[in-house]
Amino acid sequence: MPPTKLTPARKGLALILSKNCPDAARTAFSLALAATAVGDTAGIFCTQGGLIWLASEGLDLELAELRALCQDEGVFLIACADSLRASSLLAEDLLAGVELAGVARFYVYARDVSVSLYL
Repeated sequence: MPPTKLTPARKGLALILSKNCPDAARTAFSLALAATAVGDTAGIFCTQGGLIWLASEGLDLELAELRALCQDEGVFLIACADSLRASSLLAEDLLAGVELAGVARFYVYARDVSVSLYL
């Protein structure tokens, strides 16, 4: 069946998380999990203040559990390399499995999904 507006050829979710705000992180993790629950791909690009959500330590239990579920479900987590250089975090501070990459890498992922959101 050819794609229509109701059945797009591409499926998946790309999120940009740029805020050091628990509500934004909770929303990003929850949306990514919803996408994977229906069989779509999901990726979260953490940049600027949002980079903190990929640090291996310092999250409250609820957000740490949501983030762990994202990793378990295969959500693609990308830490912005430029933001990392400008922050007090080091690459070693990031969770195992997080890809450190630039905006172009995220764009390559985002152009192939049907939904992109900025949080």
